[in-house]
Amino acid sequence: MVIRNLKLEDFDDVNNLFMQLHNSEMEQRPDLFRKIEKPNTPKAWDFEASLSDNNKIMLGAEVNDKIVGFAIVQIRQSTYKIQTPRTYAYFENIVVDENYRRIGIGTAVYQEGIKRAKELGATSAELKVWNFNAGAIKFYQSLGMSVQSLTMEQAL
Repeated sequence: MVIRNLKLEDFDDVNNLFMQLHNSEMEQRPDLFRKIEKPNTPKAWDFEASLSDNNKIMLGAEVNDKIVGFAIVQIRQSTYKIQTPRTYAYFENIVVDENYRRIGIGTAVYQEGIKRAKELGATSAELKVWNFNAGAIKFYQSLGMSVQSLTMEQAL
């Protein structure tokens, strides 16, 4: 396994992984996620612009010339005046192919994301995880993450 920067040529592999994630979320929460026939198109998500964004870290885990996992990390600044100014790493996504889980790929892209975020001045890392995704929650806790806040909901 090689952890490297994503390239434009990785778009199809990354999109296929996004589709796996979407299908899993759709099964768990069909009230929030609708069925789609194909992964995102370049118009739906400007992959190329994300690759050139200096505030994004785009990492891929490559096995046998295929991206089987990735992390997208955005470097952010606190924006609320009542908060202490800080720079933090926001993990927009960490996705690992269903066939390659539990062999260290998620940990590897996370750790590389953390390393690079620190180099860019980040002092903490954050992410959002759906409450129904118990496996992901356990994984993130194993990396040392803890609950910062909760999003509550009520169906009306």
